[in-house]
Amino acid sequence: MRHAPGPYADWRAWLDAFAEGADQPSGHLAPIDEQLGPHVQERLLRHVSEAFARRQRRWADGFQRDLRSLLGDPGRAVHALAAAMTSARTRLAPLRRFCELPAMPPALRDELTSALDETVRSSQRSLEDSVRHAPIELQAVVRGNRLTAAPAPPSPPPAPGRQSPGRRVII
Repeated sequence: MRHAPGPYADWRAWLDAFAEGADQPSGHLAPIDEQLGPHVQERLLRHVSEAFARRQRRWADGFQRDLRSLLGDPGRAVHALAAAMTSARTRLAPLRRFCELPAMPPALRDELTSALDETVRSSQRSLEDSVRHAPIELQAVVRGNRLTAAPAPPSPPPAPGRQSPGRRVII
């Protein structure tokens, strides 16, 4: 069944994609406000909450999967744990952007931000508790790579016309 285009359909399609892990542009989304009508607004707010919860669960599941993979090789645990924590922080960026979408009401943005912050703090506390009796190197990695820290900015793309070192283009 094909739905008529409009703000609700735009939001639904975008939210479904976001919940599944896609990071699409959001500039086309209409503000969620009284102009949509109370019933549409209520349904959209429910879908926003559901999409946020699903994406947050994807983040938590991915982080847990990364941590479980560390159990197999204690020799590389320090570097692998640092990499897993860095990756988890990076994967938080789309959730943070979601919480700041200007098309959502400010109260909802605040609520989602608070929920995400609590999830991240809880994950950090749990990780700190789990390495409490681990070697000092692992404790230092957990403290030095806090999930609550801002992710590193993405590296800039190479300047036009410059090749990567060690690579030649032969035509």
